Amino acid sequence: MSLTTQHLSLRTGTRTLVASLDLTLEPGEVLGILGANGAGKSTLLTVLAGLTLPARGQILLDGQPVAGLPPLTRAQHIGLLPQGDEGGFFGSVADFVALGHFPFGGPLPDLAPQLAAWELTDLASRPLATLSGGERQRARLAQLAVQAPRIALLDEPLTHLDPAHQARLLAWARNEADAGRTVAMTLHDPNWAAGHCDRLLFLHGDGRWQLGTPAGLLTPDSLEALYGPGTAALWQLKDRGQPV
Repeated sequence: MSLTTQHLSLRTGTRTLVASLDLTLEPGEVLGILGANGAGKSTLLTVLAGLTLPARGQILLDGQPVAGLPPLTRAQHIGLLPQGDEGGFFGSVADFVALGHFPFGGPLPDLAPQLAAWELTDLASRPLATLSGGERQRARLAQLAVQAPRIALLDEPLTHLDPAHQARLLAWARNEADAGRTVAMTLHDPNWAAGHCDRLLFLHGDGRWQLGTPAGLLTPDSLEALYGPGTAALWQLKDRGQPV
């Protein structure tokens, strides 16, 4: 199952964030999306998920316009992990994780494997609101895993996670791709992008974008064009643009 953009443009007010983006998210790949704050990364993911409309162009899911799909049908194939959306949820961690099955209806699957995978078993009966930021992020990831979308769109998934759980999330993304699914995620650290993504999409926030491999895009010049002068010094870069 592939997700394709055709001549996609995104705007906020009079400002063009992305212009004429032609992109196909292929099964079996992890795509990293990088750009400065406000460059349009989150906007792009919400548009890809069909939650908002682009300024121009369209998104196709296996050739069908995403905008024309019923919300539940769309959610059976595309999953979005937002930066944070649990506000006002007063149920338990298990209740929150179980919402991942909502698009499919019918009896709930066994949640134990996903609760265990994200180290939430001992927290399952706790109110979600009592968890730390990192624990809530793991609950969001478990909910997405229960949904098991063919295409997972992750907005800053490493936020609040400690290094061990960051590594676990990135391993999960790789496993999803190896199983024939697709993962696209926004990232801020080129080191993670270099080691865990098959392709990268750079958003410059002024309409310009670049699509390529980590080796081709993660160079000092490209990073400074993306983030500003002097920022490449924040990462130790090997030859061919690969961060250490």
